[in-house]
Amino acid sequence: MKRSITILFLLAATICQIAAAECDSVKLVYKLHGQTRRFNTSFCHRPDSGITMSWDIVRNLKTWRGSYSMSPEAVANGNTLSYLMPEDGNHATLSRNETFAILSRHALEALDKEGRVTLNGIEWERTSTPGSPEIVARNTTSGACMTVANNPSLPLILSMQGNPLEINWTATIVTSAQKGMRQLIAEKPERSGGVYYAYPFTIDEMPQLPQGYDVAFISHYGRHGSRWLIKTWEYDEALAALDSAAAVNGLTPLGIDALRRLRVIVDQSRGHKGALSPLGERQHRGIAERMLRRFPALFTGDDAHVEAYCSTEPRCIISMSAFNERLKEINPALSIRRHAAPGDMRFISYSNPEMKAINKADAPWWNSLESWRDSVLKPERLMASLFTNPEGIDNPVRLMWLLHDIAVDTQDVEPGVELLDLFTADELYDLWTCINYKMYYLHGNNPATGAPGPRSAAALLRHFVADIDSVANGTRTGRTVTLRFGHDTALMRLMALMNIKGADASIERADDYADGWQDFYLTPMAANLQVILLTSPDGEPLVLIRHNEQVTSLPLEQLPGGYYRWADVKRLWSTSADKAEPN
Repeated sequence: MKRSITILFLLAATICQIAAAECDSVKLVYKLHGQTRRFNTSFCHRPDSGITMSWDIVRNLKTWRGSYSMSPEAVANGNTLSYLMPEDGNHATLSRNETFAILSRHALEALDKEGRVTLNGIEWERTSTPGSPEIVARNTTSGACMTVANNPSLPLILSMQGNPLEINWTATIVTSAQKGMRQLIAEKPERSGGVYYAYPFTIDEMPQLPQGYDVAFISHYGRHGSRWLIKTWEYDEALAALDSAAAVNGLTPLGIDALRRLRVIVDQSRGHKGALSPLGERQHRGIAERMLRRFPALFTGDDAHVEAYCSTEPRCIISMSAFNERLKEINPALSIRRHAAPGDMRFISYSNPEMKAINKADAPWWNSLESWRDSVLKPERLMASLFTNPEGIDNPVRLMWLLHDIAVDTQDVEPGVELLDLFTADELYDLWTCINYKMYYLHGNNPATGAPGPRSAAALLRHFVADIDSVANGTRTGRTVTLRFGHDTALMRLMALMNIKGADASIERADDYADGWQDFYLTPMAANLQVILLTSPDGEPLVLIRHNEQVTSLPLEQLPGGYYRWADVKRLWSTSADKAEPN
């Protein structure tokens, strides 16, 4: 095919840029002169504000791969769509005015607000309603039609039809639910860390507001951002195992290299037990900015006021500070009041007596977990790859577990080296199932335990209900946003008690935990829940619920766009709280 009839694909110009960005997976199905081609693509937001896209496709039983890179200037103001053919092994850098498979932010804004934009010298005219979540536009010369996601962070061209170049396509965002867990771990090994998975989102999602409604209030809970390991003895024990073998020339070449990398990580970890990392601060700054940009009216004007509550753990306090600091940088006049009081822990992160009992180190269920873990994990290959005498390792399962704990935390602390490559995809999946088992058993809606974890969130849920209801019924004014900063376990329990999709699963068999409930999806580092209240002079209050800045659902009647009647949600949540912990 000629260069002029290419497909749109872009990604990382360098390996380090790819590693530093989080990618949004998209399936692109192209119709090229009557031929169908299905590409897997990943759009990555680079640190320099450019966007890169990688692509792969299976051709003749071989996987072809390539990538394209868009400059920050093109992402902001580009006016040309590139049609550069993807060729196996080709990593192309586009010109400073070219985008690919997306519009520039300027082009998106012009199309949405002004109703027209010129691309490649040809005018496109909007035919959809302004402000729609998907913008439909027509090429005034050829009659071609395209649909674009109205999302400034990633203005993805969702479809192109009637293209005179005979290049038509559709794009589909790939969600976790569409893939098996083993595939998800293989594609992104960092997910095997479960709750150590670094926050995977760089864009937010918001449907069009119902006619006549405005956003009046946000009630939020956010987990602290990425951090160092809490159990610092894990570093020392793993290091001692490899050091002992090295002293007797008992390491393979890979083992020697693994020891070198491990020493770098351990040296950097000194004095940082459980501490928030710079990445953790950046995560909260990003979430704060996206919230303010998405809902500017709540953060400007004389009525704008933020109330922020926080766990007394330093990593949570610094997360709150980073979040609030970014809000104040954008709007220095914003009123924010902060709380980090021991008394607030009764709702920010509370465990009832049953939860405390089941979480004790001598609780009987720990034996069941260890027995299940020992039956699942197969450390033989890993030990043989590191040690010349793997049979001499006293507890290979334990060492495998320790090395993996350290390996998955490197994504959170960015030490400049990693260890995840020591493991195979199957080993990472097996390790994750053991982590997920523990988190679900303790904090999920688990029939085997009677779910003391979710029941511990009753006070937190009541705090949400009272907070939102006071604005919905007009009894309180002067606050536009409530922020809460705490821990993964509290957020897991809260979402289970709220009956939020994916969090409230009730699973009988341990072998089914992995398919029915995923900790890396629910509470990665910096995970967050946002309940957004909408009011109207002529209508009843509505709410939208966003989990990790993406719209989620409840087992209630849903209105167009994913909204719910606040009266229905209040009834559901109040009943859940009362059943969990009667007043």
